[in-house]
Amino acid sequence: MILKKFCLRYYPPGIALSFQNDNGEEELRHIDLLDMNRETDLSALATRLITTEPLLKDEMHSQLKDVLVKIRDKLREPTRKKYYLYRTLCSHILPLTNVSFDRNGERCLTGSYDRTCHVVNTKTGEEEHVLRGHNNVVFSVGFNQPLCDRIITSSFDKSVKIWHVANGACCNTYFGHSAEVIAAEFNPHNFDTIATASMDKTSKIFHVETAQEIASLNDHQAEVISSRFSKEGNLLLTGSFDKTAIIWDTRTHESIGVLRGHTSELSNSIWNFSCAMVATSSLDSTVRVWDLRDLERPLHDIKAHRNEVLDIAFDYPGRRLATASSDYTAKVWDVCGELEMLATMTGHTDEISKVCFSPPGGLLLTASADGTARIWLSDSGICSQVLSGHEQELFSCAFSYTGDVIITASKDNTCKIWR
Repeated sequence: MILKKFCLRYYPPGIALSFQNDNGEEELRHIDLLDMNRETDLSALATRLITTEPLLKDEMHSQLKDVLVKIRDKLREPTRKKYYLYRTLCSHILPLTNVSFDRNGERCLTGSYDRTCHVVNTKTGEEEHVLRGHNNVVFSVGFNQPLCDRIITSSFDKSVKIWHVANGACCNTYFGHSAEVIAAEFNPHNFDTIATASMDKTSKIFHVETAQEIASLNDHQAEVISSRFSKEGNLLLTGSFDKTAIIWDTRTHESIGVLRGHTSELSNSIWNFSCAMVATSSLDSTVRVWDLRDLERPLHDIKAHRNEVLDIAFDYPGRRLATASSDYTAKVWDVCGELEMLATMTGHTDEISKVCFSPPGGLLLTASADGTARIWLSDSGICSQVLSGHEQELFSCAFSYTGDVIITASKDNTCKIWR
């Protein structure tokens, strides 16, 4: 095997080794560096990687250390950076439903009750495409990350569509649900399948090219609100209003575990990066963190909020969890080892509907029904900036992958781009 080059991944930290195998074919081998931080001894880390990875040789130590320095430098987040309003997007004629960035933050998607999805250039504010074809509300929108050359939309018309980013043409339409489809995403491993979540109490898996339904996952007893692949694509996590989440084997389409214990509807269910843990949030005011090695009981049962928990998010390495509640607060937790609350964010005057970490993890972004988004220092809970200007409540917010662009979306029918 011959090593060709290093490929860097900044968030979460990692490298990929591009090499030629014994058959002359190009392959990638990924090495996660989830423990890397600004204090990591990079010389010692390079030595350890060379010891454990056959593709790395002693004479590569200096080059490898230089690569690690570049990755570490990206973790030095400028916490004093201020974001300024760059664009206000107001092209839809009816309320928005969801928004999404591409990997570089150069494009954003907006779904709407007007039955369309708009593809917008975040630098110019120009609409690149208006995706028409759904016969009802376009509810979820997303890219096939990280390639971002395809768009997936789900609709209250009971269908899902995939579109070309380059020209806005519809590639395929996926039928089979008997009620609204409220979530859909690509398998991140190879993009050859998609998973959906529907109000008909099912999640389905479809083949992308043929649009054939591969499996219908029917164990939930109420509406399915989320459907998320693991990063290798071999597992699928579904969350439901039946108070449970289920983990499925995508090859056998069998359930491998039911996550029970919540006493009210789930609001979200998510993987951490390594997919060793799952977090579920509920309108019962609690959050549960689960270790995949033991799905009979939660690893952590978080009961610190006084009202419904509306959203949750892991940081990129998957070691901290943020929770957002209708009690007007957000909290940050260390969920590796013993549970520890690291910070409480107070200042919003209405419920917090969305929460997310910046890519390096030093900042936390929240969107609230009080009409503002706030940026917080994630380790202290100090508010560093209030993003104001929307006229009604916010329902979504997101950082771009590089962390230099923020999008906020409001029921005032506008999205705002902040840089």
